[in-house]
Amino acid sequence: MKPMVSSDGRVRRRLCYEAELGVGGQDNDEHRWPPSEVRLASVAGPSATRYVLTVPGVVLAGAALTDFLARVAPFGCPAPPSLIRAYSLPDSPFPSILLDEHEGAPDGTGEAYRRFLASARLYWLAALQETGPGLSPVLAWKSGADRRLLTPDELGGVLAETGADVSGVADSYLGRGLLLLAHPDLADSWPTMMSLGGPTKARKITGREFPVWVDLAIHQPALLRSPLLPRAERLLAEA
Repeated sequence: MKPMVSSDGRVRRRLCYEAELGVGGQDNDEHRWPPSEVRLASVAGPSATRYVLTVPGVVLAGAALTDFLARVAPFGCPAPPSLIRAYSLPDSPFPSILLDEHEGAPDGTGEAYRRFLASARLYWLAALQETGPGLSPVLAWKSGADRRLLTPDELGGVLAETGADVSGVADSYLGRGLLLLAHPDLADSWPTMMSLGGPTKARKITGREFPVWVDLAIHQPALLRSPLLPRAERLLAEA
């Protein structure tokens, strides 16, 4: 894909590779990116520009998904059957907690937990079981005064407007995982233990807990400081 700008000047698209984003040279590193070309796109709005990064050749399912999670979670990731058992529970994907005790979890953990239940759990379960589409990491954010990562509800809109394509189910949890693969130090200050039900329920963060951990509001400023984001913005500005 050559750099392209839409006829009305609102949408920009560009094909690039890891090295252009500052994440090359990691082929033998546990934090290596999935091998794929990278596609960038942006759509300009009246007060902000929205950006999206996709790796369309990457679709994660089964052991490939847990391998990815093992590289971004502090304490690795169990094999797919363990996550399948956990995510198959109707109300409590983390089986060591009591039913519904996450409702009172502190520090926004309960809210992040409920967002995962509502938006992604069934897609993750199908990918782990390899009974449905795999998951494609997608990173989406907006510039301007309210600079932030886009929510899962906003993701579909920016993908449609920019014409960005993915081969599996677009997943923003794994998209944030791409940021941690590129710059693991972003999470240096993050606690590697969290609780869904008081201090006696604290657990190590594995791939099973990764979606909640990476979605906590307190962790978003660190992700937004990733140097990958301004690099992507500059590449698109040059398109």
